[in-house]
Amino acid sequence: MMDKYNDFSALKALKKDLEERDAPGRDAAPVPQKRSRTVIHKLKEQMEGERVAKERGLRPGCSVTLMDSNDRGILRHVHKDCVEIEIDGLLFKAGFSDFVVNNAEEDSKLVSSIGGRHKRKEQGTDRPQPLPNEISVDLHLEKIPSGYDAPKGFELPYQLEYFKSILHKYMKHRGMRISFIHGVGDGVLKDAIRKEIDEVYALTCYWTPGPAGVTIVTIR
Repeated sequence: MMDKYNDFSALKALKKDLEERDAPGRDAAPVPQKRSRTVIHKLKEQMEGERVAKERGLRPGCSVTLMDSNDRGILRHVHKDCVEIEIDGLLFKAGFSDFVVNNAEEDSKLVSSIGGRHKRKEQGTDRPQPLPNEISVDLHLEKIPSGYDAPKGFELPYQLEYFKSILHKYMKHRGMRISFIHGVGDGVLKDAIRKEIDEVYALTCYWTPGPAGVTIVTIR
């Protein structure tokens, strides 16, 4: 009887040992994980966006202005064929020709000057007001952000849109003088921007001829 009990105990122990060995996942060799195609695709897109940003001189986080609406926002992402701009907490996709990069240095000078005038006014000083701010804007295609994206045959409309975006940007700053550099050439761009001021912006600004190839616009 004792021998049967011992044999049965040994059988149970053997069965238990076999079950533990056959249990799923026990001592199983690790299965190599395949890299997700989605992850590879995202990395490729990111690298492509970084390359395009470098080529176009764009930097995520910089301030931009939309050409059609004059809304200002922050450039968040650069892709191969478009960008993402954040305006009031919302992300919008835009083409490379739909916006201009704001000049941080000019904005800083403008804010500092306006702040300085307010401070002197509050203090009641009789110091003379500083001369109006003056900036220069080059309208040659190679000087316009993403100017090389202008379709062939539409260079003039592209330059005019950029010209109008600059006017809208500084329209509220009375006394501001903007020297638009259009070059001498055949005078087509010069005539176009002067006509635009006379017919559309006459109540808000006026132009005077500057040095050769330059038209000076003063905000009223």
